[in-house]
Amino acid sequence: MKKTSKWLMVAILTLGGLLNGFAQDVKGEAGKWTFIAQLTNPEKMLLVAPTDDIDNQVEVTKENGTFKFTIDLSEAKDYLVFSSTMKKNKVAFSLLVTAVPGEVLTAKGFCDDNKPAGGLTFGGTPFYQDYAKIYTIRENVQETEDAQQAINYVKAHSASEACALLVGPVGCYDPDRLKELLALLSPKVRNGRLKGFIDSEIEDAKEYVQQKEQDEKLPVGSMAPDFTLDDLNGQPLSLKSLRGKYLILDFWGSWCGWCIKGFPEMKRYYQKYKDKMEILGMDCNDSKAKWKRAVEENALPWKQVYVPKGSDLFEAYRISAFPTKIIISPEGKVVNTVIGEDVKFYEMLDKLFK
Repeated sequence: MKKTSKWLMVAILTLGGLLNGFAQDVKGEAGKWTFIAQLTNPEKMLLVAPTDDIDNQVEVTKENGTFKFTIDLSEAKDYLVFSSTMKKNKVAFSLLVTAVPGEVLTAKGFCDDNKPAGGLTFGGTPFYQDYAKIYTIRENVQETEDAQQAINYVKAHSASEACALLVGPVGCYDPDRLKELLALLSPKVRNGRLKGFIDSEIEDAKEYVQQKEQDEKLPVGSMAPDFTLDDLNGQPLSLKSLRGKYLILDFWGSWCGWCIKGFPEMKRYYQKYKDKMEILGMDCNDSKAKWKRAVEENALPWKQVYVPKGSDLFEAYRISAFPTKIIISPEGKVVNTVIGEDVKFYEMLDKLFK
């Protein structure tokens, strides 16, 4: 998964307030990053992987009620921490965090993707105490595309390194304000240890904006290209056979962190509107074994088909990023296309089925 896809698959978890009394006296170690979590979730094991190499997963086992993970780290980068027991009837979650060398991130509470704003409290070294404060702002930028709150925060906290995490969202949704935000950062932050991370976020944001401008979607009202693909049981399933209800084509992959993070909300909406719509998962760039395992681990209740590598469906449906969701009418016509894990998709469903 290319790093640029992070901003093409937007879905950021809102963190709770600071935690009082849990590992607030922790000290970091140069060249290492540590994550310590006291979670009340039933999981006995977590998986941790960098977002740019999601297959490179490390297993972390709970000991004495605590998960602890330490890695050698030379530069800041994003990691996913997620449940290893994503089975039916069990709560599954995934958590995006930015790892910074020499720092310790602590977490306590219950992690639930269905209630991302509650249950978890974060702390650790001073960097992460500031880091927790900006998450709601970061989410608001992505949900409303309004950068003003981020600008105001950076004005008041220009010396906080955690402000680096606002660069990407502001750059993606309001590139004109990005220059203003960068000018507000203190030289110590802009040119300090997070300089590489900031520069990378700037480049990602530029690519994202260019992609949005160049992106071509299937025309609304056009007939969705037909296909026949194998389902989980190896049986052929055609697009035409699903006419009669609204259909969501969800192009995803087990390697796509944002695809996985979006499943809890998709499940909620599937239960809400399953009498009016069907979802067809379109697995992409996986082996069949990984595809089937991901469907089982995430307990996906809707239909699934496997898209072979090299399929012309990507071109036919103009797929440029993952996840991509295409809404198709009961008559087989394209209603809309949503790129990335975007709240607008769920707003469309509410408007469509109200």
